[in-house]
Amino acid sequence: MHASIDSYRHPHRHSHCHARRHQRRRISATRGLGLIEALLSISLLMTLAMPVSGAMAGLLDRVQLNAAVSELRFAIQSARMHAIQRAQRVDVVPVVDGDWSRGWIVLVDANNNQRLDPGEAVLRERFHPAPALRVSANLTDSRRSYLAFGAGGRPRTATSPTQSQFGSFLLTHGSEIRKLVTGFLGRVRSCDPVREGAAC
Repeated sequence: MHASIDSYRHPHRHSHCHARRHQRRRISATRGLGLIEALLSISLLMTLAMPVSGAMAGLLDRVQLNAAVSELRFAIQSARMHAIQRAQRVDVVPVVDGDWSRGWIVLVDANNNQRLDPGEAVLRERFHPAPALRVSANLTDSRRSYLAFGAGGRPRTATSPTQSQFGSFLLTHGSEIRKLVTGFLGRVRSCDPVREGAAC
């Protein structure tokens, strides 16, 4: 009786309460949809980002490797030029004995031990390669890792100016690989062993 009288006296009170309940349900549903949409968006972005991040990693590998190849090539050419200008032997040697991956230096190796010692002239400072760079050398004189150029600019071994020190360097960074080849006359060229195969 009271409810019916109350309803009669206040006809829009119940409709107002009903509208508020409906609005709350709609807000809850909207929030639920918003959360689902956000999760779907994040999932989609992660899926799209996977190939992009892989491509970006490949690009960074290529940039780091090309920088190292260019620097080693320039160091070799610089050593040859200094040998001609100074009319004396000039070497390119790894900073850490036998490990070209840690960097290299151009110097006048006065005591002929294929490493930098106090008082020896440094003609090109150490190159600091990326930590992931790997370099392996395949040279005619394999007892020590070095390249030496005589006064005429031709490659030579540490023991004899008439024997030529030449060969190649294989540089890798991630999925990228390059080869740097030094000829017996001192010329340097780079190639991609994956794309060029036996011609590299």
